[in-house]
Amino acid sequence: MSMLPLRRRLVPVLSVFLVAPITAEYLSAYLSFTGDLWTSLATLLFFAPLYGGAALLIREASVRTGCGWAGTLVLAAAFGLAMPGVIDLALFGEDRADVAFWSELREPTLVPSLGFSVFPALSWTLGHVMMSIGAPLALLYALAPAHRGRPLLGKVGLPLTVAAAALVVVAVHQDGRQTYGYTPSVVQVVTVLAVVTVIAALTFTRLGGPVTSASTGRRVPAAAVVLGAMVLKGTTDLLPPTWAGTVSLAAIVAISGATLGWCVRQGRWGAREIGLLGAGVVLAGTLTGFATPVPDGVTHAAKFTHSGVLLTLAVVLLVVVHRRAEPGDGHGAPAPRAPGPGEQGQRARR
Repeated sequence: MSMLPLRRRLVPVLSVFLVAPITAEYLSAYLSFTGDLWTSLATLLFFAPLYGGAALLIREASVRTGCGWAGTLVLAAAFGLAMPGVIDLALFGEDRADVAFWSELREPTLVPSLGFSVFPALSWTLGHVMMSIGAPLALLYALAPAHRGRPLLGKVGLPLTVAAAALVVVAVHQDGRQTYGYTPSVVQVVTVLAVVTVIAALTFTRLGGPVTSASTGRRVPAAAVVLGAMVLKGTTDLLPPTWAGTVSLAAIVAISGATLGWCVRQGRWGAREIGLLGAGVVLAGTLTGFATPVPDGVTHAAKFTHSGVLLTLAVVLLVVVHRRAEPGDGHGAPAPRAPGPGEQGQRARR
């Protein structure tokens, strides 16, 4: 499908560009500038090319290759591992002075010979799948039907997005080295990049392809989609960083994927459900923000105000998706080249 004129693409592009860093970083209310409006806005512009750029580029790859939502999320997983593995280096960070519970998070599932901890690696990857990439693209899919199956980045926008993202990646990588006082070895970098490449390659296999949907089937109730999304996000945030928690997290991901796949094949999943899933994880992520420790230098009032404003916006977003997204969209239609599933609504997480 052909790309629409720039004047019609500008709002969707800017929406993903700015929403992705909010869902990726701001909902948890853990940053040192939480509650500081001007610093938050300035930092948002810094993070936008990283998270928003990644979301737009992943969407573009999915659109132009005809991948389904499964393929989109596989690419998101590749990005999710690359973030802590080679970009901000959190995967190999032995200490972090600004996170009081760092050792409790890292040590229970640490594999000394590899230099990283399994639970954080899985949790962070899943978080980026849901919050950095999945949620903003799901919301775009539900609320911008005219752009489903159409590229958003043209001959100028595509290289500009790549260049902007690359600049921020370099800056974040350098900051990660200073934060952790750690320089990854060549073996660690090559290993992470190899795994990221293997994950990304799965996009172009049967695993990442569109899913054929039945033409009949009762829609999944909106409340069930939202509740399921909130339980998925909430449980992944609250699981203990132990081997038991790691196994539980892997089981939750497997069960959730199987359930969504079944709903798609039975014709019970469409644009509305995709949007509600995205809105549901955003809502859950915002609620989690109320429970996170107050960052050093931030007052309780500032943190509560920050989370309160985001919670209000999350609720408004949920209402808008529920009212505007077409309940029956994607029923039995051929899968177009979309950011993930076509209008059949194939499978749809810090």
